[in-house]
Amino acid sequence: MSDKKISREKKKPQTPKKKVSAKVIKHTTMATVLTVFFIAIVVMINIVASIIFDRYPLTFDLTENNKYSISQQSIDYVNGIEEEITVTILAEEEVFASINEYTVQAQELLKRYKEYNPDISIRYVDLLKNPEIASDYPDVTLKDYDIIFETYVTDKDSGEKFHRVKVVNLAQIVSWNQEFISQLESYYGDFDAVCEMYGAVNVVAAYGGYITGSSAEQAFTSALMNITDPDPVEIAFLTGRDEVSDFSRFRSLLSANGYTVSTINITTEEIPSNIDVVVVGAPAQDYLDSEVKKLSDFLINDGMLEKDMIYIASVQQAKTPNLDEFLEEYGIVIEEAIVFENNSSYVYADLYTNEYINIGTIASENYLQDINTESLVLAIKRARPVKLLFEEANMMVTEKFLTSTDQGYTFDYEDTSEPLSKGVQNYIAVSSKAVFIGDDTGYSNVMVVASETFFDDTILQASQFQNSEYIISLLNGMTKKSSTGFVVETKTILGDSFDLTEKQASILKWTFQAIIPLLVLVAGLVVYKVRKNK
Repeated sequence: MSDKKISREKKKPQTPKKKVSAKVIKHTTMATVLTVFFIAIVVMINIVASIIFDRYPLTFDLTENNKYSISQQSIDYVNGIEEEITVTILAEEEVFASINEYTVQAQELLKRYKEYNPDISIRYVDLLKNPEIASDYPDVTLKDYDIIFETYVTDKDSGEKFHRVKVVNLAQIVSWNQEFISQLESYYGDFDAVCEMYGAVNVVAAYGGYITGSSAEQAFTSALMNITDPDPVEIAFLTGRDEVSDFSRFRSLLSANGYTVSTINITTEEIPSNIDVVVVGAPAQDYLDSEVKKLSDFLINDGMLEKDMIYIASVQQAKTPNLDEFLEEYGIVIEEAIVFENNSSYVYADLYTNEYINIGTIASENYLQDINTESLVLAIKRARPVKLLFEEANMMVTEKFLTSTDQGYTFDYEDTSEPLSKGVQNYIAVSSKAVFIGDDTGYSNVMVVASETFFDDTILQASQFQNSEYIISLLNGMTKKSSTGFVVETKTILGDSFDLTEKQASILKWTFQAIIPLLVLVAGLVVYKVRKNK
């Protein structure tokens, strides 16, 4: 036997290589393609989101009453602005925000305006550190914390560009208790003059307890309307004849809706040619012949017409034969009586004055182009009946606009034992005088309102009445002003609410733009790896 050792080691059998089936290859390829496609979609969404955030900052108003949102009407108006707008706040951003919750809201609203129109730019300038900025606005007096709206508007006739500026102060971005305003003005005079003298920021600080809500949107949209209208309508209130009201709320309403408002003393001043509308606001004393001639010449306008007048009557007026004769020429008589409404569905009880408020019925569909409320409730008290002498005569047409129901009736001021008349009574009427100029027709209009109470502060600001919306729509139609008239409701900022801070907004932004896409990407890679190793 051989001494050779016989190796008893056994060879380990080799593991046969697995054959990769076509089915596995197909599934792996499909999974890879889907993963890559999904990742590409996520990246694309992230890029698009980043562009949107940069171009149109995404913000969410989760506050009570949507106090950081603007109305659809303001949005529509802002979207239509073609001029470049600069908004300058005369304070450092952090300091302005620290004043109160209303300045915070004002800042947020301005951001919303910019979101809807990128041609609006916002900047903060400390007036104390940069006093030279005042030289850029020689026609206005600037104070700390004022908000300046400005643009350049092109004249439609000459093509020349001119600078338009509107300044809003802190007292104008809030609404005030009207009783407080009346008391303050009885001691110190006009509220705006008080703010001018002592500074709006000091007035707000001293009397903040009388603030009832925010008027920032109304103030800002009004400012934009003022500076972007190349041909604003000029309205002058005529004074000097012991007018029974100063119509402060009505004036503010006009200014808020893009009208330029001024005052003319009819006893000493002429009516300038640039004035488009005059308001004869319930004068307690009659006009002199020379003053009536000023009205007549204004409306005739050298035969061109295209001027308008609003005459407001009152039971507090003495006899006014000169004004009465003038109105008769336009086919209108204001009777010395008072209107009552016998239909209980058209009467409100005024608990503060123990008076009855009549609710008018719309008699004409003209000039309702800017009405947004489905059912208008229009209030008037102590109305004198407005009688129309004719429907059409001497190139003039008269029309009823607001009336009582057919259950209306009138009484003498002092003797209420027997009614003077029964049936439909007129509260508002318009007389239009026409003239043909070549192929065109010019008009001058005289609107008569039966009582100054139609413009009462309490009625104009009451949410249950729509006098503000109605009168602005009538004026817009009568003056051929563009259909932009509307009244923005005030927003009260009270109580606890859930506010989205800038920090929270930043977290949301990074969550959607970075964290979520990254998590999706990692998940996709994990799935891909697992599928590949199967």
